[in-house]
Amino acid sequence: MLTFKKGKMEKTSRKHSGKIWCHAAAILFAVFMILGQSFYESNSWARVFGSVSHLISGLIRGIFWYLLFYAGISLFFRFLDTGSFLSKPGTGQHKLRDNRYIARLGSIAGRYAGLIIRYPFRTVFLTLLILNIPYIIFSYPGIFMGDSATQIAQSVFHTTGLSNHHPVMHTLFLGACLSLGGMIGSWNFGAFLFCLLQTLLMFAVMAYGVKTLVEIQANRWAYLGVILYYIIHPRISAYLFLVSKDILYADFIVLFYIAFFRLIQNSVPKRKRDFLLMGVAVLGMIMARNDGIYVIVLTLLLGLLYKPFRKKAACYIALAVFTSAMLNQVLYPLMDVTPGSIREMLSVPFQQTARYVKYFEDDVTEEEKQVIDKVLDYDVLAESYDPDLSDAVKATYHGTNEDLAEYFGVWFEMLLRHPGVYIQATINNYYQYFYPGPTLFNNYSYEWSEEMMDGLNESFGSDYHFPEIWDTARETLEMVREDFFSMPVWSLLNKPAPYIWMAILFILYCFRRKSLLGFIFGMPMIVQMLIFITGPTNGYYCRYEYPMVIYLPVVYIFGLHLINSAQTRLSSDS
Repeated sequence: MLTFKKGKMEKTSRKHSGKIWCHAAAILFAVFMILGQSFYESNSWARVFGSVSHLISGLIRGIFWYLLFYAGISLFFRFLDTGSFLSKPGTGQHKLRDNRYIARLGSIAGRYAGLIIRYPFRTVFLTLLILNIPYIIFSYPGIFMGDSATQIAQSVFHTTGLSNHHPVMHTLFLGACLSLGGMIGSWNFGAFLFCLLQTLLMFAVMAYGVKTLVEIQANRWAYLGVILYYIIHPRISAYLFLVSKDILYADFIVLFYIAFFRLIQNSVPKRKRDFLLMGVAVLGMIMARNDGIYVIVLTLLLGLLYKPFRKKAACYIALAVFTSAMLNQVLYPLMDVTPGSIREMLSVPFQQTARYVKYFEDDVTEEEKQVIDKVLDYDVLAESYDPDLSDAVKATYHGTNEDLAEYFGVWFEMLLRHPGVYIQATINNYYQYFYPGPTLFNNYSYEWSEEMMDGLNESFGSDYHFPEIWDTARETLEMVREDFFSMPVWSLLNKPAPYIWMAILFILYCFRRKSLLGFIFGMPMIVQMLIFITGPTNGYYCRYEYPMVIYLPVVYIFGLHLINSAQTRLSSDS
């Protein structure tokens, strides 16, 4: 009888401990909803703190959202507790005819699911390739955007020297593909080659993720759902042929996540190729995006806390740091590469200063104006200020390190006078990541791509163009896709906030389950979210969030597998 009571007390304690994180998540998301709506409507928190009536209204709405989210998050966490994403040991290879639900889908669907179990990698890879052939044809030779033109000018036409504002290795790889097309007399072929290679790599990475799900005996409905998600998602397909560093970076960070999981789990044997692929992912992330080093190092530093992975983490940290140092301190100086500007790291303070000048210019002293003007063009700050995008403000940067030191002194003094301005500037620049309002991910349209191509052709005599034969089909495909995924429910796939919410819920669930291993595995998501909220744009800019859009469904299942297979308390030292 005493044992029963003790067990009951322990169970109750765990239950109450878990509720804390449901409350925390519900409060957090309620705040996001109230502030997000205010900034969406007024670019400020005036709809919450502007008057007593607004404050009361905000509190009432906040309580409503809190109750709603608490109920929903509690149910969601309980669902995760059931382990429904994972099959019981030994059930992963059951014949499909034993499952009456799959049998009802018909013999074709059943055979396809059987192929996934028998040949997961090639089945998924070919599925994605075949179903995307129309998109590949219509998007030939590729979708160009602003950064594409800059990188092409540097690497193909050499109008300016290489700059590390865009990752040099990515620029050189793009230039090599395009130059090959130019050599054989087809600029289009060069662009198509680059886009095709990054697309095939993405399909391979996706297939490898599903193969891993099959190997850990995940619920077959889970990995079938992942495949369906990859097929129908409006931005995954629309960005495959985008000429941008973010797409190739997404390939490597998803590979990093899969290899990371395979090296820290204990359900399937680790193979030599897993160690090799982790190394390839580390090198690829560093070469494809300048901030890739932060995701790698911060994740693996935390990975040092997990004793079985400690030596491997140290080796990959050394590889990442050595590679980054060799590129930035040795190779790029030898190539006369212009270093990236420090302004790319200063979006937050620059936006805060610009908003201050716009709304409280009378409070800026002459001395402060002179100091700011050494770093930013003071006279145009107010008109350059865009609450959602810091590019126009950053473009006025012209300071030195000494000027920056003096600027931050003034920045701090202004912060003390009007802290609310700084807070609002930051929220205004990033609230779309957390508020699931009407904002949809941006789309690089075919029309916009044609304008970029025309600009390159006029400047350099190239001949990038979309084949006219597909004009009607191309425009129809894009119109149907954008209209369909603007509809209620379906539009959730096309908004930035749901992915951030799911990432936050995963982290809080790790705390709820007191899983150190799960928290370590969630670290890349945490680092990416920190990068989002220090970057130049609001959430509508999809290409920054693109890697998370791809890896999140697979990572969720991986993470739940780790949590369920190895319970490790956050307070324990591995």
